[in-house]
Parts: sequence; structure tokens; C-alpha cells
Amino acid sequence: NANYGELEKSTAAVILFTPGAAKRDMPRVKRALNGCLKAKPPRSRLPLPEEVVYGLAGILLSMGHKAVALMVILGKEGYMRPMEMVNLKCEDLRAPVGGAQVGLQYYTVTVAPEDRCERRKTGVSDDAIVLDRPDWLGPSLMELKSGWSELAPLFN
Repeated sequence: NANYGELEKSTAAVILFTPGAAKRDMPRVKRALNGCLKAKPPRSRLPLPEEVVYGLAGILLSMGHKAVALMVILGKEGYMRPMEMVNLKCEDLRAPVGGAQVGLQYYTVTVAPEDRCERRKTGVSDDAIVLDRPDWLGPSLMELKSGWSELAPLFN
């Protein structure tokens, strides 16, 4: 009753440790993997509960890893992929606009800026994420980047 990922890893291990073996030389293995995939199609995983994410961030913070704790929370609140957070630069974090028109009173993060020729997994560039929850996340990220070059990674 193994899942498809485990079966595929096992097949890769057999190929790796069997001299001269290749997946194309194993048509029955390929058919078996396809059969397993049809019998039990993959489904999306449920997101981690908020309490788990914030608990993990609290543990990281207590260990002195403030930047990583903020990264975990930003990933959860912004629905970001890990590499999207790693690729963030200080210039991608923006403070609220003065005058605070409706919608402009929040900190924002620009993901996959067009000027750096970056794209999200979906192919979108210049995607803005509004940091409206929790209210302390934007100021904490601004404090994290203070004193750094705008081109420096946000999470070092």
C-alpha cells in the first residue's frame, strides 16, 4: 500500500544500484507505476494548521533564528513557495504609502519582479502580496532589512 512517490523512489534506487539498468528497459515497472497512479491519483495536501506554523516560528525565534521565523510566517500568510522566499531581495519589500488610501495602508512584497526576469511557477511576474495579516509582519520584515543594501537578499 505504498504511495506513488515511494514506488518511484524505489524504482530510482533499483536503477541506481543496478549496473546498466534504465527505466526504459523496464516496461513492466513503468506499467505498474502507471497502474498505481490510476488506482490512487495524487491529491493536494491540506495546508498546515496556523497553530503549527506559528508554533514552529516560535521555536525558531526562541533559538535565535528571527529571519527564518519571519520567513516561515511570510510563506504561510503569502501562500509562497520556498524558492520564492529565498529569491526575495530587500527592494521587494515596500512600506505603506503615505496618506493611507484604502488598500495602500499595508506593507507589500513583490514576488518574481519582471525587471529581474523572474517568474512564478504559474508564469506570472510582478505579483504583489499584501501583508495585512498579522499586522506586525510588515514592520518586522522592515526591521530585518534595515541597514542592508536594496539588492541584498531579504533572508540571509
